[in-house]
Amino acid sequence: NSDDNLLKNIELFDKLSLRFNGRVLFIKDVIGDEICCWSFYGQGRKLAEVCCTSIVYATEKKQTKVEFPEARIYEETLNVLLYETPRVPDNSLLEATSRSRSQASHSEDDDGFELRDRVRRIHVKRYSTYDDRQLGH
Repeated sequence: NSDDNLLKNIELFDKLSLRFNGRVLFIKDVIGDEICCWSFYGQGRKLAEVCCTSIVYATEKKQTKVEFPEARIYEETLNVLLYETPRVPDNSLLEATSRSRSQASHSEDDDGFELRDRVRRIHVKRYSTYDDRQLGH
C-alpha cells in the first residue's frame, strides 16, 4: 500500500505541475529527509504542510507508512492560488468585454471609466497559522 501511495503522490505532483505551469512553482526535493511531504508557500511564506508519512510500529520493527491525502493536497493547492499575484488584463480583453459604441449613450470619457470599472478584482486577506502578520493584497 505504501508503495502505491507514494506513486500516487508522485503522479499527482506531476499532474498539478503540468496543470498549473506558469502560475504555481512546483519543486521536488529529492535530497531532503522527508519521504513524502507537501509544503505550500504564498508570498514567500510557508502557509501549510501536508506530510504523507507516519511511523508504524509493527512486530519488533518500525516501518514508515505512506498515505495519499488527495483531497487535502488539492485544498492546499487551491489555497495557494488565492495568494497568486493578479494578472492585469490587456486592452484587447477590455475592448472585447465592453459594450459596443452603438449601444452606449454616454461620452468617450464614460467609456474609458466603464472599461476600468468592469474589471473586477478580488482581494483576499488571510492570516497564517505561523505568525500574526497579515497576508494578502
